[in-house]
Amino acid sequence: MAHGARASHAGRWCEAAQAYARAAHAAERRVDRDEALHRQAHALRRCGATDHAIALLDRIAATRPVSRRTVRAAFDAARLRLEHGEVTVGLRGLERLVLQWPDHGLASRALWLRVRAWLDDGDREAARRWLESLDVTPAVRASSLHDDVLATLAEMAVGEGRRDAARVLLIRIVEEHPYPRGERFDDALWRLADLAESDGSLREAIAWLDRLVSVHETTSNPGSYTLPRHSAAALRIGRLHRRLGEHDRAIDAFARLLEEFPYSLHRDEARLEMAEVHFEIGRSEQACGLLRSLLAAHEVGRARRRAAELHHARCPSPRSARNLRPRVARAGSVLRAPARDSGSNRTHSGCRASIRACRAVAPSPA
Repeated sequence: MAHGARASHAGRWCEAAQAYARAAHAAERRVDRDEALHRQAHALRRCGATDHAIALLDRIAATRPVSRRTVRAAFDAARLRLEHGEVTVGLRGLERLVLQWPDHGLASRALWLRVRAWLDDGDREAARRWLESLDVTPAVRASSLHDDVLATLAEMAVGEGRRDAARVLLIRIVEEHPYPRGERFDDALWRLADLAESDGSLREAIAWLDRLVSVHETTSNPGSYTLPRHSAAALRIGRLHRRLGEHDRAIDAFARLLEEFPYSLHRDEARLEMAEVHFEIGRSEQACGLLRSLLAAHEVGRARRRAAELHHARCPSPRSARNLRPRVARAGSVLRAPARDSGSNRTHSGCRASIRACRAVAPSPA
């Protein structure tokens, strides 16, 4: 195996294939033999022996019981056939993989490749029929692939203008594959809000987004339960309330983002929009305070530039907005060593971009 790895890294693929073949022959355990054969197949592909590589992958995929490389070998064999013109056999292999191993991570990739082949040929009806057949297949319905099937059907329905059908499918994802196990839960609620907003039903959109944010939870353990759409949904709720003229609710929504999502990339936008809402209802003091906190906490970005313009135009202050930025050391100045937050690498002085400069001028201990 080591010889094969060295040859592969050097680009000597035929030599690597021979080394992996010897490793497979010498392997005493099934897992080691399958790994060596899988690496041999990929080396053969790079060496130009595609037919031999496909035969090896088929051999791994057909061996029972199923092992660590079984599904991967079946997927790679199908992809190789597609790349070398055996389209019918390759697509059939993808279909077989989806039906036999719907819970495997590669099943969703195989599903999309199969559907995309139909879409590229313009045969949307065939793709829809196959997906609908998967929807009623017990093994698929009980697997983690089922929400992918529903999501693909929903996207096709949106693309075809069948918005009601898409809405039904997205609601099924939310109900049948809820948080925390549903992998498409947040995407489905976001798309439902998209449909409602495009129909002019802003309150319905808010309800869908609020359902998404309401499942957010924190943990004291390492890691996070925050979904990719959580903070974006909180920001969007505030914007929708703002469009409805519900200023206090918009402020509450932006404040919720700042409170519940301390590491969100949308915090500067939430502060800016909250300040703008305060200006709209005549609360200039609160608005200017928010702008100053934004300028002090964020060094760059569209929201910071807009905040600087607003502060300069609407917040009378002896200090210019250009000076409201994290402190950085200047030549010849003396700064204390920056204090650090507990459990964080961030500094109160805001010298993250100029740590070396701060340390260079910080007084040495007596």
